[in-house]
Amino acid sequence: NLLPNLWIFVAPVVFLASLNAAEYEYYTWKPETWVPNYGKSPQCMPIPEDLRLCYNVGYHQMLLPNLLDHETIAEVKQQAGSWVPLVHKACHPGTQVFLCSLFAPVCLDRPIYPCRWLCTPIMQAFGCDKFPLSDVCLSMNTTSNNDTDKSSGVYYS
Repeated sequence: NLLPNLWIFVAPVVFLASLNAAEYEYYTWKPETWVPNYGKSPQCMPIPEDLRLCYNVGYHQMLLPNLLDHETIAEVKQQAGSWVPLVHKACHPGTQVFLCSLFAPVCLDRPIYPCRWLCTPIMQAFGCDKFPLSDVCLSMNTTSNNDTDKSSGVYYS
């Protein structure tokens, strides 16, 4: 009979396809789906002076809840404070912009995520494939650009 022999070939294909489907969901994750489940309405707030990580990042208004689901300034300050020493080490010039785009995202009509190329050298093995390559994203000013905020060193790709 052909049916038992066919099953020998079909079963592994079905099994491998199910594995690839699970991997496909993970790897095709898009930033557009990375919208926090807001417990309260999103609102723009001034970046407080005592939010040392992001106070001088180059923009003055942040969105709460942020991209890490922090809902209060107190929570943002507490969580962001542990990253200040890393920024002061100056290991990479994009570290502050990357972290602030998550902790104190710029307040616009939609979330702006850090560019993947900004994340990659900072955190090579920690999920940088989640961030856009060339979509609208927060970046550093490394070249002249019409959308550049000259005072901040931050531009929107």
